[in-house]
Amino acid sequence: MSWVTVIWSMTASACLTLALLHVLIWCRQRKAWANLAFALTAVSTAAFAACELWMMRSGSPAEMANALKCIQVPAWALIASLVFFVRFYLRAGRMWLGWTIVSVRTLALALNFLTGQNLSFREITQLQQTRFLGENVSIPEGAVNPWMLVAQLTLWLLIFFTLDAAINAWRRGDRRQALFVGGGIVFFELSGTVQAILVVAQITPLPFMASLFYLGIVLSMGYELSRDALRAVQLDYDLQESEKRLSLATDAAKLGIWIRDLKKNEIWATDNWRQLFGFTKTDRLTLDLFLQRLHPDDRDG
Repeated sequence: MSWVTVIWSMTASACLTLALLHVLIWCRQRKAWANLAFALTAVSTAAFAACELWMMRSGSPAEMANALKCIQVPAWALIASLVFFVRFYLRAGRMWLGWTIVSVRTLALALNFLTGQNLSFREITQLQQTRFLGENVSIPEGAVNPWMLVAQLTLWLLIFFTLDAAINAWRRGDRRQALFVGGGIVFFELSGTVQAILVVAQITPLPFMASLFYLGIVLSMGYELSRDALRAVQLDYDLQESEKRLSLATDAAKLGIWIRDLKKNEIWATDNWRQLFGFTKTDRLTLDLFLQRLHPDDRDG
């Protein structure tokens, strides 16, 4: 198996594995929208890598044109998911600009199927074979599609959107997230955009490899989300330990603690409290039952 196949296949596999993990997290916590947006970004990057491998293996201009046309679908999903990840995770970003990016990218996707052979080339005339990682890969040559500027506009807008959100997060005090997530997205998005422009403009004899830059985005996002998950586990452990110590203290003092959730109209109580008022460990607690067990002189209070 060639190095090209190994690297691009591993990129896709790593992204799909991370996506599955964060979909499971979102299924358990439906408000974890940043995890869902991250999963969509990872899946889109995997599809992007598959299309790039298809392009490098293309044997004719027509096959290359089809691969370049298909790659715009995961490109659209990637841009849209990054917008929403930045918004949900950094809790910043101008939503009017975010919706503008998604709308313009949707227009670019439509132009991809309506103008020329694809959004990058109006017509691919031939394929150039070049050595890359020890083997021959295909690079397209032909007339550039001027509508490609619409897609490039969304990439620059995304960089500005992310940079603006990172600056706001930094000022708010979330400096680590701003640096690793915001800075990572800006750096790798800028690098991937420049590399793609150089390939389409036929300035550099290299194949499309934007998925490797997007993998950098996925890894930086995934690293921070993993830190958040580990921190949540540690907080849960600390909370359980605190509850155990509190229970020991209240039991030793023969005290009981109860908490009423006004929104859910539910009561939680320690075992000692239940015993003091004659409830079993499995009885469902309500305010009416509690009031019935109180001394009449204490009910009004």
